[in-house]
Formats: sequence, structure tokens, C-alpha cells
Amino acid sequence: MAAFPDHGFATAQPRRAADVYDPMRLSVIHIVASLAAAVCVVIAFIAAGAGLISGLFMLMAFGALGFIAWTALRHALGDDGERASAARNPVQPKR
Repeated sequence: MAAFPDHGFATAQPRRAADVYDPMRLSVIHIVASLAAAVCVVIAFIAAGAGLISGLFMLMAFGALGFIAWTALRHALGDDGERASAARNPVQPKR
């Protein structure tokens, strides 16, 4: 009988040489790599969300610039009534 009997629990040393090269056995490097991959996936989702929010703000900025340009052109071309015509034909100053 061995000095330290195996009661079915995992031991620090493999029981046979095949356990060392078992393709299904996880090692520390596999666990660290999987945790790093999980962190990268979380960061990728955060970046995608930030990109989506940034894109929405970009569209809002383009809309605001379009509104400003449309309003300025409408005012300059005289489609808004008296103010544009008064701006194009200012009153002659008195002498």
C-alpha cells in the first residue's frame, strides 16, 4: 500500500504519462488565454457601443449643419418674404 493513498481526488502529479499529453486537459495558459479573450470581447462590445453613439452624434451634427445651411440659403435667396428683399435692396441713405 502506498504511503499516501489516492482516494479518488485529483493529485498534483499525473497518474500516468498519457495524462500529461491529454488534448482535453486544460492548462494554465489555456485558462489565461480564455480570460484574455473574454476581456477582449467585452472591450469590443464597449467600443462598438461607443462607435454607435458617436455615429448618432455625427448624424445629429450633420442634420444641424444642414439646417443651418438651408436656413441661410433660404434667407439669402429671398424665400422668406420682406427681410430678404430688404436686405437685397437697402434704403438709400438721405443726403
